Amino acid sequence: MERQRVLAVDDDEDMRRFYERFFLSLRGEGFTATVVPDGEQALGVLELEPVDVVVLDWSLPGISGASLAKALRANAKTRSVGILMVTGKSSPAETVIALESGADDHLGKPFDENVLLARLRSLTRRRALTFDRHLKGTFPGLELDYDSGRLKVEGRPTPLTPKEMLLFKIFLRRPNMIHSRAYLWEAVWGHEAESRDHVIDVTISSLRRKLGPRWGGRLKVHKGEGYALEA
Repeated sequence: MERQRVLAVDDDEDMRRFYERFFLSLRGEGFTATVVPDGEQALGVLELEPVDVVVLDWSLPGISGASLAKALRANAKTRSVGILMVTGKSSPAETVIALESGADDHLGKPFDENVLLARLRSLTRRRALTFDRHLKGTFPGLELDYDSGRLKVEGRPTPLTPKEMLLFKIFLRRPNMIHSRAYLWEAVWGHEAESRDHVIDVTISSLRRKLGPRWGGRLKVHKGEGYALEA
């Protein structure tokens, strides 16, 4: 299962408790979450670790939700992050402003948990399709069928194990970004095994070999920091 890292930003304490409970119940769905109260802390999280989706409250102290969304779209490191904007109302005017600020979707309070989950699933599916369209331009010679998980390297069918494929998709989505061992472990293995470093090293070594000299050689280790795929 491909895990999705969510960052939920809301200054209301009850909403933060709700998000913590909600995403804890979704670990089996593949979602994990960090919950923070304001834009400053959100930017701090985004600077340190990759995030797939941001659930962003409109009315935040300091940096507003709209301003934060614009900042994420302007930064190359966070430009592809999915943004779900949450507002106090569900009026057409707020929907338009939320979308024009850079949000992918909009949800008005109060909302049903099932609606939130459906929006998150839809957003992650759309991000996967967008990623597919840009793959060939960034990584010529690599062909990935996202749905089937089949990979071709320079036209050669290259079978990957499920864990190798999850790792590979993480690196492809964020080229040149260093991914810490802790992040890769949580995103791919979760709590399935205990010997973290050995498992990660063996899996990445196998992935490098299968990608061949051109692309395998670009999967670099940064001592003390993690791994990155250089585009």
